[in-house]
Amino acid sequence: MPLTIRKIESIKPGSKTITLIDGAGLQLVISNTGSRGWRLRYTRPNGKRNMMSLGSYPEVTLAEAREKRTDARRLLSQGIDPVERRKEEKREQQFSQQNTFRALAHEWHATMAPRWKANSKRSKESIRSLENYIFPTVGDKPIETIKPLEWLELLKRLEHAGKLEQRRKVYSFCRDIYRFAVITGRASHNPLTDLSGAFTPHKQKSFPHVSQEELPELVEAIESYHNPLVRIGLKLLLMTALRPGEMRQARWDEIDLERAIWSIPAERMKMGRAHRVPLPSQAVAELRRLHVMTGQYGLLFPGRNDPTKPLSDAAFGVALKRMGYQGRHVPHGCRHVVATGLKELGYPGEWIEMQLSHKLPDIQGVYTHAEHMAPEQRPAMMQFWADQLFGTTSV
Repeated sequence: MPLTIRKIESIKPGSKTITLIDGAGLQLVISNTGSRGWRLRYTRPNGKRNMMSLGSYPEVTLAEAREKRTDARRLLSQGIDPVERRKEEKREQQFSQQNTFRALAHEWHATMAPRWKANSKRSKESIRSLENYIFPTVGDKPIETIKPLEWLELLKRLEHAGKLEQRRKVYSFCRDIYRFAVITGRASHNPLTDLSGAFTPHKQKSFPHVSQEELPELVEAIESYHNPLVRIGLKLLLMTALRPGEMRQARWDEIDLERAIWSIPAERMKMGRAHRVPLPSQAVAELRRLHVMTGQYGLLFPGRNDPTKPLSDAAFGVALKRMGYQGRHVPHGCRHVVATGLKELGYPGEWIEMQLSHKLPDIQGVYTHAEHMAPEQRPAMMQFWADQLFGTTSV
């Protein structure tokens, strides 16, 4: 006879284990200590007998135990062992708990940090952006459970707040985390790859910079500036197209004045790859003058109060403001000036992009690694450019 709640409640523990039968393999086992547990006896798909626990009574009621029996028998009818299915579900649950977006993001960051050099701006910026904009919403969710619509809503929030550049960066970081998860077998697909078309394109504003017609006037103003370190720095920006940060943090062991080459290590470059800069004769002459002033320090441009640290990042900008170029030209604008000037002179785009330490677009960026450092290529190009700016100079 099938069990009833009255019958279950009426049976008291004895000196031996008591087994009450409900039918179709379902049993309630009452131990001599009084504990009561549901068991299901069944035949595995391979023909062997087995028994599985369905929980304790009364936490699992009679009705719930029968439901579990029905579920188990349904699996058996499909050739699935319910115990093996339970183990698989437990493994999947543990896998999900271990592979939250936050956990994978930190693992991705730890993998990438050596390439960025852990103290780099990109390394700090990536994890800070994730902590501010992503982790509070989806950080603790298993990565496979986050829906594309959730990502769309989350990133659209940044867009609606006017944080287009931040949205672009966050999207890039999250997309790369998914790529890492797919490669390492923790995600089956990347839901962010198809979302890019749903966002408003972000056009980054160019830095203020003078026109080619205004350039001679800027050069004259720089030549007349009173601070020799800043004056030389600004001239070098115009002759090398380096980023201001790369210039300020430069070290003397990067400079080969005899070969007229400036070799910047990967950890100091925005793109994370070493960069060689040809030095025109005018730049070599300025560097020799600078060496007299700062050669005893490791840095080309040591700080005024602490020579072990580089010149303030405001120094070049403040100088341009004092020259009357506030809002018209900033240090980073020198790169625009150089790029435009070289393009108007007809030099190949690949040479110009390499001088700027830019990655070439599309497939070129994958397969093209030429530095164009042959004497007749970038060195000749930058020498001609320096001649246009400052006239010919012998070293």
